[in-house]
Amino acid sequence: MRLLTIGSIEPVQGFEDRLKLEFDLLREEGLNINYKITTRDNMRFYCCYVDDEILLQKNYFNKLRQRFVSCVANALSDIIINHWEPILVRRIIKENYFYFNRAEQDKIYDYARALLNYDEASGRHNVSFQIKRKTFVLHKIQEFLSKNDLIILDGFINFRLKDYIIQLEDSVDFAIDEFLMDKEYREFIKLLRHFVDLQEPKRDLVNVVFADNQIILMDENLNFIERDSSLDLIAKENPDVNMDDIIVSTLINIAPRKITIHGFNGNDKSEVVNALYNIFEGRVAFCNQCEICVKSKSFTKK
Repeated sequence: MRLLTIGSIEPVQGFEDRLKLEFDLLREEGLNINYKITTRDNMRFYCCYVDDEILLQKNYFNKLRQRFVSCVANALSDIIINHWEPILVRRIIKENYFYFNRAEQDKIYDYARALLNYDEASGRHNVSFQIKRKTFVLHKIQEFLSKNDLIILDGFINFRLKDYIIQLEDSVDFAIDEFLMDKEYREFIKLLRHFVDLQEPKRDLVNVVFADNQIILMDENLNFIERDSSLDLIAKENPDVNMDDIIVSTLINIAPRKITIHGFNGNDKSEVVNALYNIFEGRVAFCNQCEICVKSKSFTKK
């Protein structure tokens, strides 16, 4: 007896293997499910059957189909999340943001995929977001298959998973914002780098010391370098300018031939370090073993 037919236009890599995995689990429970593959026009059909003898012997068709639907929904939701989701994200970018070139679209795609599983609270990748999407899709498939014995995967995704598609579209929209901000930042860094390259260095070396969540500037003789008073005035008049910005601006004005960063643990004020590393390309070195590094926690501004 035929239980279900699954149709697909888009070639799905690993589809049969994923389906077979679920059927193997059913077989271990004593339910032998077979399937036949047929092709019509540009569509591939997977026709799933169960022997009539099984139904006659145990007389529990409804219970069998419910268990079967759960397994198929699990397989199809995995396929949608792992195979279709990347395709859908790329499609959304191509259709809605066609004016970006291929390299830019690839970058936006990377941002969107990362944002889909990004936990803003922790600032880390969180697989639970992917699990939530799969659970949503799985329930939609179960709901559909409870009333239908034919599912065309492509059509189901386009017309039955609109809320899911909206979520993907939102991730692409956020990715566009991230991409544009990153592009502006890179262009700004490039401009600052060019400005530094044109300047005559005022010092050969500046030691940038991270101490007690502060940044201290010292020359090659370990004398403290005072910040530009005009920059301090700007900071007072503009609350958006913080002390880290003043440090970076001071270094840009000094344009040292070399910068050595001491006491950086890889976490605190990483934005400042990234900015310095990019602006003073080829001039930045890191140190964690010298006397300055050892004493960095006890440094105080004179």
